[in-house]
Amino acid sequence: MRCPVCENARIFHGYFDTPKRCPFCGYYFMREAGYFLPHVPIGYAGVVLVSLSMWPLLKYGLGVKSDAVIMTTMAVAGILFGIWFLRYAKMLWLVIDLWMHPHSSEDFESRGRGIKPK
Repeated sequence: MRCPVCENARIFHGYFDTPKRCPFCGYYFMREAGYFLPHVPIGYAGVVLVSLSMWPLLKYGLGVKSDAVIMTTMAVAGILFGIWFLRYAKMLWLVIDLWMHPHSSEDFESRGRGIKPK
């Protein structure tokens, strides 16, 4: 959960925040409006995978017969995992994007992003 450019600073200050820039190297994570939106399908895929994996685990692994218990467990596991996985989905998107589009010197400039440079 550190800056993928300098690997020095923690980029999340709260649990649901979206980092604007690295406090250590000054790299702007928000390259454009809606930059972190692709984290949603990453998180959704994780939630679906965890929720659907509960069914065979409960049905065949633990021998649970009640469909209500299985469905409730799937829903609760999906919600809890989705909340926990939120920051990791954002970091995965950030790493994927930096892998596809490596940072340049422009990514350290404000360029009208509405954030005052340090």
